Amino acid sequence: MQDIIEFKKNPVSLFIFLVCTIVFLVAIGSDPENIRFLAFDYDALPQRWYAILSYGFVHVDWNHIIVNMGLLLWIGVWVERLIGSNRYILLVLTGILAGGLTLLLRETAGIGFSAGAAALLFYYHCAFPMKRELPFNLPNFILPVVLLIISVGAIIFGWLPSVGHYPHIAGAIVGVLFLGVFRKNHRPI
Repeated sequence: MQDIIEFKKNPVSLFIFLVCTIVFLVAIGSDPENIRFLAFDYDALPQRWYAILSYGFVHVDWNHIIVNMGLLLWIGVWVERLIGSNRYILLVLTGILAGGLTLLLRETAGIGFSAGAAALLFYYHCAFPMKRELPFNLPNFILPVVLLIISVGAIIFGWLPSVGHYPHIAGAIVGVLFLGVFRKNHRPI
């Protein structure tokens, strides 16, 4: 854990964690309406144009922030070390923007770091597909495959309608595309 919270090795991951945590604490400590201006809402366009990115830093329930920040600290810190902070910022922000575009195209609303987390998860697990870091000694490629099947199934069958399946898939695509571009620049971790 000491290695994860070392700011010099993970400045962007820790900054994102702090921003999301502060926004979350404001939301639960006062009224979630106080941070509504950061959430993406198609009906609030064009006035809240910036929300296509800011939505990625907003969470209003414990499960949502724990899962997203858990993924950020579990995988994001390693991706940041692997590709460097500048490329990492580009990966995360592009994942969030891609997720925001799905919200825009579907004329809906959304919050959360999930599209950015999906970009990180797919990047890392596809970069090291045969490493066995999952429970039951499963190879890494299993997790992205299962998550993709679940998201597509949820879209087709209408499971978990309040979950942003389209942003998850958009983030996943960004992660895989960026892996193709950044793989040659990987640093040892």
